[in-house]
Amino acid sequence: MGALPNQTSAFHVESYRAESEQSQYQRDVFRTLLKWVAGLCGALCLVYLIVFVQQDALGAFVIFLTFLAITSISAGILLVGEKYNFATMVRLWLSIASWTVLAFGLFQHHNDNFVQIMSMGGIVVIVLAIFLEPMKVAYRWAFLQITSYIVVVVTRNINPIPPFDLGVLSTLVGAATPVVILMIITELGRVTTQHFKFSLIQSETRRTQLEVQERQLRISAAETEAARAKAERSDRVKSAFLASMSHELRTPLNSVINFTHFVIDGDAGEVNEKQTDLLEEVVHSAQHLLDLINDVLDISKIEAGSLNLFIEEDIDVREIINNVTSMARSLLAEKPIELNVKIDEELPHIRGDQQRIFQVLLNLMSNACKFTEAGHITISASCDDDKIVMSLEDSGPGIAFEEHTRIFEPFKQSKIGLRQGSGGTGLGLPIAKSLVEAHGGRLWLQSEPGKGATFYISLPIKSETLELLMA
Repeated sequence: MGALPNQTSAFHVESYRAESEQSQYQRDVFRTLLKWVAGLCGALCLVYLIVFVQQDALGAFVIFLTFLAITSISAGILLVGEKYNFATMVRLWLSIASWTVLAFGLFQHHNDNFVQIMSMGGIVVIVLAIFLEPMKVAYRWAFLQITSYIVVVVTRNINPIPPFDLGVLSTLVGAATPVVILMIITELGRVTTQHFKFSLIQSETRRTQLEVQERQLRISAAETEAARAKAERSDRVKSAFLASMSHELRTPLNSVINFTHFVIDGDAGEVNEKQTDLLEEVVHSAQHLLDLINDVLDISKIEAGSLNLFIEEDIDVREIINNVTSMARSLLAEKPIELNVKIDEELPHIRGDQQRIFQVLLNLMSNACKFTEAGHITISASCDDDKIVMSLEDSGPGIAFEEHTRIFEPFKQSKIGLRQGSGGTGLGLPIAKSLVEAHGGRLWLQSEPGKGATFYISLPIKSETLELLMA
């Protein structure tokens, strides 16, 4: 899925390139035609100007004006280069060319050869329309030329304008004009063939480039896959190492705590009050270190996918909340904080790991006690269909919205936590979230700076996730 934007972008680039090439091809065809038409119509313009001067014939003058118009517009487009609206100029030119062909057929009506020349001119207009216009529009131009031809054939003998005689120029116009028109069509074919060959070369070049890019992408994909596999192996090794080291550290640390308690109790001889205070500090620091090691061990097991739950079918959430609340009262002994408990009377028992649920609630409660200086902390639990929803609300400093996701990432803490120097590792909430999700539940947060924080836990009463683990 990650490659989709790049593929879409490449598709747009290729489409734009194809449109640019098509546009340039149409401009080349148009300019090639203009050169020939400007030359042919310029010569015919001179012929009919001479006839008009010699015979004062209105028909010759009308044809002269139409050839002058088509010559002027063709030369003008050639002179300005490509600094014009292509579609507008094409349609303007086709309109003037259509009128020129019609006028030539109407006013030069005394010879069937000229009607044939007129039809050839109409064919040139149709061919150009097919090259330069959308097909539906090209059909309209073709219909216009056919209609013009029919009008000329029907009305050429009833034209009220007196005929005129080209004299010696008649043979020149009658013979040279069809030849030039055929040369124009041939030139259009040459330009088309040249463009087709160029397109083939470009297509072959792009195909070769795409093959090279495809090989490079395959190599990059293989390298990426190898790097991913290596990173996963490294991550598993790291997690296994941390789990092993954490486990090995806990045993001697527990011994330190226990032996220190023996000394405090006087089992190794009498200790004075000052020594007792120092030894209690040792126990407190060792216990804190043990808690950190336990957190590292838990997150390592979670990341390694080796966290095991001790699942029971009949867990009393009320009892867990009461135990957490009892521990919270000792933490809040010296703070002006009201601790409230709201539990539904008919709260059902659930399936889960009692110790892990207790660990989640205790972690949330410890954070609330740590960061709330005054006000209240309220823990509640209620039944919602097939789930139990617990919440823990405090009147602490709150958490900014942009930190709501970050605090659930390993080793990340909120700005408040960093500022107060809480001494934590930033693992408590990620562990709690993982434990809740392992039960098939959800842990989320609502909080604003200065308005406290409320953590919600939703646990299924009979988790299907845990039922699969029990099977």
